[in-house]
Amino acid sequence: MSANIEINLDECTGCQTCVEACFVDVMRWNDAEEKPIVAYERDCVWCFTCEINCPAQCINVIPQMPGQLVNPL
Repeated sequence: MSANIEINLDECTGCQTCVEACFVDVMRWNDAEEKPIVAYERDCVWCFTCEINCPAQCINVIPQMPGQLVNPL
């Protein structure tokens, strides 16, 4: 599993909710910038906890599915 995690840092308020919510430590805190960073994107398990709990709604988790999508037709 992995995901493309987009954070709109312009809208981020620096509340650290996403860092606290991420139980697999994908999200980390950048002390110098006072903003979150996506440190281990490949470890994302698509729980969407960071996205759902972000009060600024500035996180977008896009799951990356391995392999080809199959057309059922």
